[in-house]
Amino acid sequence: MNAKTIPVLIIVAILAGISGWFAAKEGRFTSATSATATDPAARKIKFYQSPMHPWIKSDKPGKCTICGMTLVPVYEGEEGIATNSNLITLTPGAATAVGVQTSEIMRGPLVHTLRVTGIIDDDETRHRYLSSYTDARIDKLFVNTTGVEVTAGQPLAVLYSPDLLTARQEFHALATTTPDSPLVAAAREKLRRLGLLDTQIDALALPGNVPTDTEILAPKTGTVVERSPTAYEGGYVKAGEMLFAVGDFKVMWFMADVYEADFPFLKTATHVEVTVPSLPGKVFSAPINFIDPNLDPATRTAKVRVILDNTDRHFFHRQTAYARIVSTSPNVLLVPRSAVLFTRSEPVVYVDQGGHAYEAHPVKLGRAGDDSYEVLSGLDAGDEVVTEGALLIDGQAQITQSSQGDDSKHAGMNMP
Repeated sequence: MNAKTIPVLIIVAILAGISGWFAAKEGRFTSATSATATDPAARKIKFYQSPMHPWIKSDKPGKCTICGMTLVPVYEGEEGIATNSNLITLTPGAATAVGVQTSEIMRGPLVHTLRVTGIIDDDETRHRYLSSYTDARIDKLFVNTTGVEVTAGQPLAVLYSPDLLTARQEFHALATTTPDSPLVAAAREKLRRLGLLDTQIDALALPGNVPTDTEILAPKTGTVVERSPTAYEGGYVKAGEMLFAVGDFKVMWFMADVYEADFPFLKTATHVEVTVPSLPGKVFSAPINFIDPNLDPATRTAKVRVILDNTDRHFFHRQTAYARIVSTSPNVLLVPRSAVLFTRSEPVVYVDQGGHAYEAHPVKLGRAGDDSYEVLSGLDAGDEVVTEGALLIDGQAQITQSSQGDDSKHAGMNMP
């Protein structure tokens, strides 16, 4: 061996040693990897589960018997997909396709707007009937039609009544001959009960002849709103028969029927806006004056009354009118009306659980507002509820419940 070959042998020996080390290391790595792959205790599959219908399980790979999706493995130490049929989980793409939108539950005012149709009527407390207190004949009629304006004390008709004439003559005789007799007061009261005014009775106490006819005078200023169909000159009327009805149109009533469901929003002093077709664009504001506690047994409605000033004669008697009643109830828990579904035995709202998961929550509702319901139970302030797409989510939930009921016998069983 010469001196030139010694360095070459040293280099070859070093390279051989390095190659052997790498070979040994690779062999150990391959052996370890193979052992991991072949060792069933390293990562054992518990079962396979449908990602869309999680109650469908199998101990073998396969397809979901409902939707055909590939079953995914669930390993030991994992819980798998929850089988809560009220919880629907969508993929991001499905949530976008459905157009899911949510809104936060919060407290605030519940606004309810009620629109009703009614009529303008005269004030009943200012309404007066004029009747014949005895059988009589109408000799003269000064008011022949309704709608005539009359003033207090104005003659409306002239009647001839034998009974009334006798009573007037008796009072005249007593008042002119024995004015201090107690019989005068009794005779005066009798004439009042027969419909005469004090001015007419005072005139009978003066000397002179007693007219055979008796004038019927307007008891107050107002408008004639009714007239008896038999009230004609020469006609006869019976005792107690109505001749005229006089109403005072300076104050009018707006009267409307309101259904039972709207009663929780109504109370006296609630603001009302009244409009009439004859005055387009003009709004008359007044509070509710009275709510009738008696329900109509046929329509299940009650009368609501609003008093309106009619000094300028804006309103016509018994004309159609419309009202807008706005009621506000402060500080209640509100849920948007679009979030509430009535597809089950009780109202349901879907609450966002995060990760495109939505859970059905039964709720107890109170009053219904324009855009929201009052929540009595089932939700808390801060909950995110589905306002758009809830019906599609609920449809999937009900399909899931139905399928789960039909295919529950497959849960935990081997699938072919």
